[in-house]
Amino acid sequence: MKKQSLFIRGTLFAAILTGLFFLLYKSGISVSDLSPQLILELAHNNLTIVILIMILLMFLQNLFTFIPLILVITINIALFGFWRGYFFSTFSSVIGSTSIFLSIRYFFANLFSSEKLKKYEQQINQNSFLFVLSGRILPFLPTNLINIVSGLSKMKISYFISATTIGNMIYGLVLASVSYGVVSVSQQYRQLFYVIIATVAIIVAIRFIKKQRTSSI
Repeated sequence: MKKQSLFIRGTLFAAILTGLFFLLYKSGISVSDLSPQLILELAHNNLTIVILIMILLMFLQNLFTFIPLILVITINIALFGFWRGYFFSTFSSVIGSTSIFLSIRYFFANLFSSEKLKKYEQQINQNSFLFVLSGRILPFLPTNLINIVSGLSKMKISYFISATTIGNMIYGLVLASVSYGVVSVSQQYRQLFYVIIATVAIIVAIRFIKKQRTSSI
C-alpha cells in the first residue's frame, strides 16, 4: 500500500514539474527574456495578473533556483517601486518557500530520502530556526534544498515561516538595494546596509560558537 501511495505521489510530482516545464517551453520565454515590459505585456497591463505572474515566478525560483532571485526582485521594484517591490518580493518568496515546505512534508517526503539530505535534516533538528535563518541570509545552500530538508525535518511550521520571513527580508533588502543602486547613493541606506552586515556577522559568529561547543562535547 505504501509503495502504491509513493508511486501515485511520485507520478503527481513528476506531472507537476513536467507541466511547468511544458508551459515554459510553449511560451518560448527564457530567463534572459524576463523584464518588466514582458510581464506587463503578458498580463495585458492587468495588475491582478501581474501579481499572479510574479508570485508564480517566485514560486519557480524557490522550486528550481534557475531563475536568479535578484532578477525577480529587480522586476518587482521596476513594476511596483522600491519599497512595494521589496515587500512584495519578501511576501511572495515566503509564500513560495512555505508552499514547497508543506508539499514536501505532507505529500512527497518519501521521494527525498538520501544520506546527504539526512545529514542536513539532523542539523536542522538540532537548531531549526537558526539553520533556516542563516541559510536565507547567507546563501550557502540553494533555496530549494533548504525548503526540501526543512520539510523533511521535524521543524515547526511557525519556525520555518518566521525564520524565512526574517531572513528573506534581510537578504532581499541587500539584493533590492544593489539592484536599485541606493547603497552607494544615500547615506541613510548605507547605514541600513551596515546594520544588515552586522546582523549577518552576528549570525555567523553564533553558528561558529555553537559548532565549536558541539565538537568539543
